[in-house]
Amino acid sequence: MAAGEPKPERVPLTRIYLLILLTIAIWGGTPVAGKLAIRDIPPMTVGLLRYGLASLILVALCSRELPSRPALRRQDVWTIAGLGIFGTFLNHILFFLGLVFAPASHGAILAPTTSPIWTMLLAAWFGQERITRDQIIGTAVCIVGVALVVRPGGLAGAGGAGVLLGDLFFILGGLAWGIYQFLCLVAMRRLSGLTSLAYGMVVGCALLVPLAMVERPGRALANAPFPAWGSVLYISLAGTVLAFFWWNLAIQRVGAGRTAVFTNLVPVSGVLLSWWVLGERLSLIQLVGGLLTVGGVWVCQGPAAMLAAWRQARVRIGGVEIPETGKR
Repeated sequence: MAAGEPKPERVPLTRIYLLILLTIAIWGGTPVAGKLAIRDIPPMTVGLLRYGLASLILVALCSRELPSRPALRRQDVWTIAGLGIFGTFLNHILFFLGLVFAPASHGAILAPTTSPIWTMLLAAWFGQERITRDQIIGTAVCIVGVALVVRPGGLAGAGGAGVLLGDLFFILGGLAWGIYQFLCLVAMRRLSGLTSLAYGMVVGCALLVPLAMVERPGRALANAPFPAWGSVLYISLAGTVLAFFWWNLAIQRVGAGRTAVFTNLVPVSGVLLSWWVLGERLSLIQLVGGLLTVGGVWVCQGPAAMLAAWRQARVRIGGVEIPETGKR
């Protein structure tokens, strides 16, 4: 555990769940920002800028807290390499190739709803976590809710081999992200969330360099308008540095399976942002789907865990902090 990083067990569950919801809200806007960015900047170059900037920020701010190479065991090095390959390199390539061929809304649907399933299966297969009946039921409810949010037939209505190829990239990206979340759980048994995040991004960024060079992005970068650069900054700072760190903290605090299921809320977040920013209307069936998705997350978490988080909540009335027990 790094000296300047909060210990997960000392962070109240209420705060952890709040950070998860903020992360979901940020990721809901990531496909939109990514679609705007690749209109003017090649996709692999966007990834290099995204993770390069994020890596520089993390290493610059926390260099004293990161362990040196000799302090890492061989198993740590292999785990960090896996984090970089699956969480940064493959996740970015597959997701942004999906954005090239398919609508951004598909990216907000397919990857988040498939990655939790892969994470839970991997965690169960390697004996890290046990899949409970509530998680199975809750995940099924989440998938039904997401299908209603995006409206049945929405995917089929798009048509075209290109869109199907993009959807396949999104699904494979969900697999890469599911593996990354499982590796986070393994890595943070010895390493801090900050170390796993920073070193994983450095590895993935290095792997993206040759692909970005092939794109020869010089002219595109010189002519890129402000919205494209703003989208890159959003993806880099909010969608990568803050969101990834909060997500790793949540995985370490409540487990990979329980955290991963919250990705089912990303499509709901995307729909709400579209309604708020773009003025798109929500139908009754979409509202029902959103409620089902939230209900599925509740079931996956388990009533006991959610009530424990509620009991740990602290409120301030008249400047006086109320104890966790709720007694005044």
